[in-house]
Amino acid sequence: MWTLKDSTGAVVLSGTLPCSFVPELRGWVTDNQLLGDPHKELTYDDWPAQVAVAVARIDADVDAIYSAAIGLRQAEYEMAERQAQAFVDAGYEPPVPGMVQSWANAKGWPPAAAAEDILVVATQWRGAQELIRTQRLLRKEQARGAVGPAGLAATMATWTGFVAAARAQLGLGGV
Repeated sequence: MWTLKDSTGAVVLSGTLPCSFVPELRGWVTDNQLLGDPHKELTYDDWPAQVAVAVARIDADVDAIYSAAIGLRQAEYEMAERQAQAFVDAGYEPPVPGMVQSWANAKGWPPAAAAEDILVVATQWRGAQELIRTQRLLRKEQARGAVGPAGLAATMATWTGFVAAARAQLGLGGV
């Protein structure tokens, strides 16, 4: 639903049909009708569009966190996790899986320590993903259900704080 507001913020007109400002008519037009007093300054407030922008920003912020944290290496990390778990489940018996051995070689650790480290990091990442998903879904629904711009602004302020905290906890720095 859109609204046209005067300079005090009072709603002059509202509707659901498409609405746009037509300079030649110096007014707002919807369903082929000129709306509002063309001599007044009116502002157009499209609430669904504002909510859609907020929801898209939430998804984009999560995508940016994932991109900064794991980039395009998700499949690699998941394979390392599976191999490490299989190695642990086999009682650390040879052969050492390739992903575990490569981490052991890089760190100068025994394969068992490399496998355990891979699993600890994977568990931490899974926990972070769960929290991020929970917050993403919650804040998107709060944005969709926000009552007015102040409610949406409060939801987005909470979201912005969460994103900063998540990035800091994951060692990703600023936005």
